[in-house]
Amino acid sequence: AARAKFDAKLYDQALADLKTLTDAAGANAPDAQLLIGTIYERQGKPDDALAAYIELKSRYGSSALAADAIFRAADLTLRSKRNDREAAARTLYGEIATQYPRSTVSAEALYKKAGLEERAKLRTIDPTLQTSAPTALASYRTLATAYPKSPFAEAALDRLSEIYSDLRRYDLAAEALQDLAKRFPSNQRDAAWKAAKLYEDKVKDKDRAVALAVAVQNGG
Repeated sequence: AARAKFDAKLYDQALADLKTLTDAAGANAPDAQLLIGTIYERQGKPDDALAAYIELKSRYGSSALAADAIFRAADLTLRSKRNDREAAARTLYGEIATQYPRSTVSAEALYKKAGLEERAKLRTIDPTLQTSAPTALASYRTLATAYPKSPFAEAALDRLSEIYSDLRRYDLAAEALQDLAKRFPSNQRDAAWKAAKLYEDKVKDKDRAVALAVAVQNGG
């Protein structure tokens, strides 16, 4: 009934029905709570929507919908006028990646987190390189490794190659591009050609450069 009223844009009536469901705390309560947040967004009430999503996270943290609620809360926070909106949103996106790694929104959350880390120009000691590097490097690396088939992995590998190049780790930059070309052969980034150029010009590994160049010529 509540869904039908929502589809008919009878939002106030739908809210009344949904709040009854959440009060009952039954199996459908998380779905109801998420829809409450959606309605508030449709009504142009971002603060109420944010509160609804945070409540879902608090009351139904073990639900599969909790990650969706946090993701929406992060998006709303990012669009808000609060002074710390980017830092707060970054924290929420990070929660999804660490607490709900199997969620359907985890890869996108990591990508958005990394983008905000780059925007803030955050740096840290990278756990793999053991040297100072952009904090986003670890986020992009995790995304590319944990979600290899995600469409966001392609963009993450591309950014990895650029950051590695900035750090003068041309070997890792070339590997990231080669990985991108292998996973996403229809990419529009000329990844294999760029990897070959790096192997030849920067890494000084002519064998790998030639092998990649031949693969590109053969359409592989």
